[in-house]
Amino acid sequence: MVQQSDQEQRLNFTRRQLVRRLAAAGFSAPVIASILSREGMAQEATPEATPALAAEPGVDLREAFGLDERLIQYDPFNYGTPLDAVEGFIVPNDLFFVRNNGPVPEIDPAQWRLQVTGLVDQPLDLTLEDLKGMENRTYTSFLECSGDSRGFFEPNASGTQWGNTAIGNAEWVGTPLAPILEMAGLQEGAVEIVSQGGDFAEMQRGLPIGDALSPNTMLVWRMNGADLPVVHGGPVRLFVPGWGGIASTKWLVGIDVIDHVFGGPLNTDSYTIVDPFERRIRPVREMPVKAVIATPTSGSELDAGQQTVSGYAWSGFGGITMVEVSTDSGVNWTEAEIVEEAGPLSWVRFETTWDALPGQVSLYARATDELQMTQPSTVPWNARGYYYNAVFEVPVTIQ
Repeated sequence: MVQQSDQEQRLNFTRRQLVRRLAAAGFSAPVIASILSREGMAQEATPEATPALAAEPGVDLREAFGLDERLIQYDPFNYGTPLDAVEGFIVPNDLFFVRNNGPVPEIDPAQWRLQVTGLVDQPLDLTLEDLKGMENRTYTSFLECSGDSRGFFEPNASGTQWGNTAIGNAEWVGTPLAPILEMAGLQEGAVEIVSQGGDFAEMQRGLPIGDALSPNTMLVWRMNGADLPVVHGGPVRLFVPGWGGIASTKWLVGIDVIDHVFGGPLNTDSYTIVDPFERRIRPVREMPVKAVIATPTSGSELDAGQQTVSGYAWSGFGGITMVEVSTDSGVNWTEAEIVEEAGPLSWVRFETTWDALPGQVSLYARATDELQMTQPSTVPWNARGYYYNAVFEVPVTIQ
């Protein structure tokens, strides 16, 4: 019998830990194999070796995500979507950005409960199977962190320094919230709901009752054809399409109906727009119109001749009606073709081609939505770094 050295035993133990953490995060076997191979750990990168993480106080993903260059921060971990790696219109679950304010909890779907309380005639205690047995709908929508693109503010705003990576587009399946509130019997005087997360950070955020009753507001449990991964808020998260991601409470366990505007810190302190005079103006809501070039990437070297510019555009206020692209450093603009779209709160994919001549040039894209709001050239600075949507420069060299 061949005995393993201490180093080999440690490597195998580390490999097993890593596989378990990646699997718990909802990563597919091919992506796990890719990450392990970069570390020389490919032996266990198989579907059979990807059990769900169990019986731990929380899903510790620091080691797993620490091996990937897309990691923005890992305590708590924040993980960006590489737009240039997205093939097509939908961002796969294992490429979809992750934003956390604390550790990822473990919640057994079979034991999960949603408590609906407050100004209702009949408080509810719902299981996941209860939700699945109700009216459900499928909705394609983008989800964007309120601080997406924060790293472009000058001077730096406080918070995680995201590039254009805290964004994704997915197909969501869930139960509209309105019928659940109607089932509970909303009482007169209801002003807001407060959603409660089941994570260790105990996230709470208020949502005006009118927005809670919107047909677009849902409790989602599936994402891109799979059970909602724990790293994306599974088994159930609130989903408010078009709004900054903080409104879409992950690991949802409670909805409390109240008769006043919620005064919790996620509505009055963090996730608020702060003006240059340090006055908090309002909580973040709908995300502004934005277009981002996915390919080519900044600093690319391209061959002279016909080249393609492609990217994505979205708005929390409604559908995108036009995307314009400049391939000559902003001198001239032409309308790009919208090649894929799926409703007013989904992003669109755009493309255009141009005859690239040798030299250095900057590419730009700007979007206009159905309310005729167009992406600006500059954005007023705010202390928390929310809502950055200025037109982005993509410098390239043509050889």
